Amino acid sequence: MSELQRFGRQRWLLLFVLLLAVPGGGYYGFRAWSYYSSHVTTDNAYVHADVAQITPRIAGTVEAILAKENWWVKPGQVLVRLDPRDSEVRLAEVQAALTHARETVDQLFAAVTVAEERRKATQAQIQTAQAEVVTAQAEFRQAELDFQRATQLSEEKIIPIQRFDQAKTQYDTALSRFHARQQQLEEAKKMETTRGREWEQARAALGQAASGERSEHSLVKQAEAAVHEAELNLSYCTLVAPVEGLMSRKAIEVGQRVQPGQPLMAVVPLHLVYIEANYKETQLTHVRVGQPAEIRADIYPDYVYRGQVESLSGGTGAAFSLLPPENATGNWVKVVQRLPVKILLAEPPPPEKPLRVGLSVEVSIDISNRQGPLINWPGQEHGQALSAAENHELQDPARLPSAATAPSNAE
Repeated sequence: MSELQRFGRQRWLLLFVLLLAVPGGGYYGFRAWSYYSSHVTTDNAYVHADVAQITPRIAGTVEAILAKENWWVKPGQVLVRLDPRDSEVRLAEVQAALTHARETVDQLFAAVTVAEERRKATQAQIQTAQAEVVTAQAEFRQAELDFQRATQLSEEKIIPIQRFDQAKTQYDTALSRFHARQQQLEEAKKMETTRGREWEQARAALGQAASGERSEHSLVKQAEAAVHEAELNLSYCTLVAPVEGLMSRKAIEVGQRVQPGQPLMAVVPLHLVYIEANYKETQLTHVRVGQPAEIRADIYPDYVYRGQVESLSGGTGAAFSLLPPENATGNWVKVVQRLPVKILLAEPPPPEKPLRVGLSVEVSIDISNRQGPLINWPGQEHGQALSAAENHELQDPARLPSAATAPSNAE
């Protein structure tokens, strides 16, 4: 075969390949353009979960650890027990103090009751003494009249001297009795003043609970509060799982002394994980709450998780960093920022493909439907898209507090 014939055959073969490649490339290029025009994708995304930290509320010594690393635990399951003996001793002390406080309050109430009874008895004595004074005064006046008549008749020699002596004796006796009754009345009044002072002192010692129940007294309340606190501290010796999940990051051993707030372990709710995708700000123009998303984890590259946009963060990662940038100082270089987007899974991950916190994933959000809200307003369920009218109403500035109704700094 000559060189010319070989060149001609290669040219026809190349032409045939081009005729097949152009339509195929156009088809796949159109599909790629359609997909990327209706989807935004990022590989700067990671698995997150609301991890429950297990921390003690009181200081103590670890007595037992009832769950091992990477065990699946249920809510209320006991994880750690602290030595309860110190708390039990404290509880016994405050219970004894409560008993003493109740006895003291009972004595105070009894003192008030006795003082009140004495005051009432003294008041009754005053009434009796007043009646006796009135009677003695009447007898004295009668004896005085009889003595005056007897004196007059004795001077006129009408009655014998014996009769005069009897009238004088009756007068003296009535006068003495009248003075005695007055003295008794004065003593009863002084005693009533003393009893009243004792009653007021007993009520003052009893305090504001004098007219209430014994359990309302401040001493009893204070002792009961101490007992309740001791009971709580005793219950804090048992640490339980607050949520269901995988126990991880165990950082204690039996016999170790722990302090309040010290992280002992963590419970990771793997069935409630979510995705935090850090999109560039230029990609979020049409991202809305409720839009569907596809998630591919690097650990399971052939499996697709379904989810939806739950919310967009209130600020970029740089804004919430420990040292936020100060763009108003020095030389400024514009840097495209990233905004965290929270994505909830449509259903829990399957048991054979669980997601772990911190795993890298790739997220693609379908932005075809752009009618959802930009903010997850209260009252809207996760992923529920709003109509255009509802979205406009929620984002209407008139719904927000105006400057006229907002409180000023002066107020």
